Amino acid sequence: MRALRALRAALLAAVLVGLSESSAAPEDGSERMRVEMDSAGVQTADMAAKEAEAKAGMAEELKDTLTDIMAVLQHGSDPSKDQAIGQLVQIALQTSEAGSEQARMFRSAVVAGGALPSLIAVLRSDDATRQFLGVRALHALAIDDPTTELDNFHSEEICQHGAVPLLVRALSSEVEQLQAAATGALAQLAENPTCQRMIVAEGAVKPLVGIASYADDMQKLGAMNALDVLAINNAKAREQLQASGAAGVLKGIGTLGSGLLREQAIGFGERLQGRAEPLSPEAHVQAARKTRIQYDSVRHRAMEMMRGWADSEGGRGMGRGRGRGRGSPS
Repeated sequence: MRALRALRAALLAAVLVGLSESSAAPEDGSERMRVEMDSAGVQTADMAAKEAEAKAGMAEELKDTLTDIMAVLQHGSDPSKDQAIGQLVQIALQTSEAGSEQARMFRSAVVAGGALPSLIAVLRSDDATRQFLGVRALHALAIDDPTTELDNFHSEEICQHGAVPLLVRALSSEVEQLQAAATGALAQLAENPTCQRMIVAEGAVKPLVGIASYADDMQKLGAMNALDVLAINNAKAREQLQASGAAGVLKGIGTLGSGLLREQAIGFGERLQGRAEPLSPEAHVQAARKTRIQYDSVRHRAMEMMRGWADSEGGRGMGRGRGRGRGSPS
């Protein structure tokens, strides 16, 4: 738990800095954040129960760290909030020291405990680095543990809090990392049927087809992942895919793309051409999860290949600049 103690110390310092700044300037960002949190409404009884249930099983030190993070998000300065968001992502994805079950309970406590308005406010920033942090946090919180149904509410809460329009807007960013992060977050959220419908209605299909057309190979793979999940059990998404020229894009990748991309593009193209049978909500979620696992496997193989290329200082292929260059958060 040494890592958690270090996180707590850093977050406590950030809280103190943020509180001193707010007392000196009552109209600063923390005051505006409180207004935004109030406008989102008080915590519902259902969310309060879910938060209590999640926290009941958490290690004491992790509870303390969660308290510190929530305090910074509500009262801290922008730099201290950014630091807290980074710590949030680190813990939410943690699978070793605290264990995956602890990470799952932490994610549930964050979502149910009222952090979403603060995180979504970061997506409204004009700073691409801050937007990237917010997108990463939402993606981390949306991750679903397939061994339990206790975290099934995460994605829908994120979407209902207004994340979808901001994430779709980020797909058109000139910053490559932000665009890729938004693609990943939307693909994860789209596993939830309600979120999927919201994402399609917000117009995500067209920019994702564009990314699949011109980006580098890893981004193309991410865009195909998102589109593949959006097409599950969704006639409107399929109509938009057809109107956006997805069939031609997939045919081109299936013919001229790198090996791993060809396999996925051909399979996706065949699914689009086939007849889509209506699915129950449960079957929809299972199909989406299966699709994500399939793409995750391809990503893993691609990363292994790239590590081999890096070790040998040679080779060309996945992620090696087939797409046009873009800026990066600084």
